Amino acid sequence: KMYNIKTNVPQLDEENLALFRASEILEQIGNEPNPTVNQFYAQLIVSDLAEEHHEQVTLAAISIETMMNLDILDEEWEEPTIH
Repeated sequence: KMYNIKTNVPQLDEENLALFRASEILEQIGNEPNPTVNQFYAQLIVSDLAEEHHEQVTLAAISIETMMNLDILDEEWEEPTIH
């Protein structure tokens, strides 16, 4: 399910959209952290996402995976973040 969150800041809206698109692609791979680059690119290629958005969505996916790994390393979290 894609959320539609709009602000008055176009750049923030673009970044949020990229994060939601990246999350959707990552969820299609699975909800475990650290999918391989090849897994991500394979899913990205078969998605209906226009090629002009691939770089922005890939960078957003890296951000998501970085946050997920930080959650795993933090022993205070009982339930780490999922995609």
